[in-house]
Amino acid sequence: MARAKKRTKAEKEERAKLYNQITSGDMMSPSRVNGNIIKSLHQKTDFGENDLGEDIEMDLKTLTEVMQKVSDKVKDGDLSNLEGMLVSQTYSLQHMFMTMASKVSSTTNPDHIDLFARFALKAQNQCRTTIATLSEMKNPKRATFIKQLNQANQMQVNNDDSDSEILKKNTNPANELLEQTDGERLDTRTAGETIGNDEAIATVEEINRPKDGSWQATI
Repeated sequence: MARAKKRTKAEKEERAKLYNQITSGDMMSPSRVNGNIIKSLHQKTDFGENDLGEDIEMDLKTLTEVMQKVSDKVKDGDLSNLEGMLVSQTYSLQHMFMTMASKVSSTTNPDHIDLFARFALKAQNQCRTTIATLSEMKNPKRATFIKQLNQANQMQVNNDDSDSEILKKNTNPANELLEQTDGERLDTRTAGETIGNDEAIATVEEINRPKDGSWQATI
């Protein structure tokens, strides 16, 4: 049997660095992170003993693999595992509601009655929400998308109207008047006094005007 080649210090350091990188990548995986959370929550849970008399513990690798499989199924459009999870949660919430409601009748302390009643109603409301979510997953409402689309279109129309109002407010009245006069210039000077006829000029015009009307051609 061939002996394993002894690794140099540089090779060991490179392998140690590689293991650190792999572990860091695994810890960023959602299934791995949640697997650690689930395992830590059940550190004191008694699962019994195996044939060797050792305490049964949750296996992190198995937790990670199961959640990764569920995640892959969801990506492919299979929500059966999530639907099963929601159904199970409705039963748990229903049990919480029944437990808290029963405690209300077992005490006469007003503060305790109020506290248990609040817990019971919260569990009941959360149970109802979970059932509604499950129903929405099984039977998606097309009307929801249509309503959102209509609201988006209405918002666009309102924005256009608002822009029109802003343009109207910022419109210069002088510009509007110029447009209405079709290119005519406006005389903004103060109107002067009416000048009467000059009698001297009128007399010269009367005396020097040709009788044949040829003066009109020289004007």
